[in-house]
This record gives sequence, C-alpha cells and structure tokens, in this order.
Amino acid sequence: MKKQFITEATRLQKLAGIITESEYKNLTENKALDLINDGIILYVSDDSKLAPGFVKPRGIGFIVYNVAIKDTSKSILSVTGTLSKNPKIVQIFNDNYGVIDINYITTFLTNPDNWKAITSEDELNNFMSKHNKIYIINHNGGSSELKEAFNPFLDTKEGGYMREYIDSIAEEEGLDLSYRSDFDEAFSKALQQLQSENIYPKLNFNAIEANKEVFF
Repeated sequence: MKKQFITEATRLQKLAGIITESEYKNLTENKALDLINDGIILYVSDDSKLAPGFVKPRGIGFIVYNVAIKDTSKSILSVTGTLSKNPKIVQIFNDNYGVIDINYITTFLTNPDNWKAITSEDELNNFMSKHNKIYIINHNGGSSELKEAFNPFLDTKEGGYMREYIDSIAEEEGLDLSYRSDFDEAFSKALQQLQSENIYPKLNFNAIEANKEVFF
C-alpha cells in the first residue's frame, strides 16, 4: 500500500519546531538578516575550530550576537564571555558531540581567532551555505536551532523522500530526532521502508546512506 505522506502543514501543527528545509532556510535568512539590517554585528564560527584533533566536526555553524554590539572593534567576549557557564549552551554541545571537556567549549567560545564578524547579507549567505546545521545564540544564552540550511542534498528526490519517511516514522513511534539513538532508529526504519516499498526504484539509496548526517 502506498505511503500516505504527512503534509507540511500537518507536521507543523503536530510536531512543533519540525519544518521543511525551505522554511528553515527562510527562517535562517530572515532572523539573521533582520539582525544585520538593525546594525547588529554577527560573529560566526564552526565546529572545525572546536578542539581540533579531539572533537570530530559535524558541519555545524554558530552565529553569536549581542543586540548592544554594533561596532566590530568590540571584543568577542562581549558576546560569548559567559556562555560556557550557561547550562543550555553546554547542552547544545553535549547533544551534538557527546559530553566533552568544558574547557573545549570555553576556549572555542572565547578565543577571538575562532570568530569572524560579518555585517552584510552576502557574508551571511556565504557562511550559511557551508553548514548542515546552524545555531543562532545571543549573549544571554537564548538560542534557535536552524537545521538543514542550504544543504543541496535535501533538494534531491532522495533527500526529499527520505526526510518525509524519517519524520513520519518519528511521529508514528514517538521518537525524538534530536537524540542520536532515536534518530538512528528512525533513519534505519525509514530507509528499510523506502527500499521495501519500491515505489521509487530509481532512487540512489547509497547516496541516502552517505548523506545520513544531513538529516540529523
């Protein structure tokens, strides 16, 4: 029997915070661009600078800001100085990389060499095109997670169908895709179901497996 997909509108109503990659893209652009248009400096970095050699990067980018900072001469500490003491921020890193040394987090957040100030839409778009997941974090520790921003694989048939199947499995079985174990289970079951139903025989399943992390 052919799978009945959940519409995006239904998913938005039932799964708060789970939205399409296009909507993520728009939210990302709008939120960050609004800050830039207000003259606020955004500082950007990514997890390749998070304890290189000790923590494996996962293609995650970070944008930090303080609405009071509109001058690029200000130190990054005026934005990130106390973030490593915030349990919510530490949890972001532990959720994505496992429990890691707090000193790694502190050094990453406070080393000015890890951060670049951006003030234009072109700089923002260039940064966001390079990452699978983006966190926007203000100096008080408030954050919004913007997943799957600009990842071209999600615009393919393989990416689109697999996204639908993963989300459907998660809803049916009560899985929380923000947890690695739940995600792994949903991904495995979704892939098996997509293969077994054979509705789309020309899909490249090897490409889906190779791009697994894009969906997390």
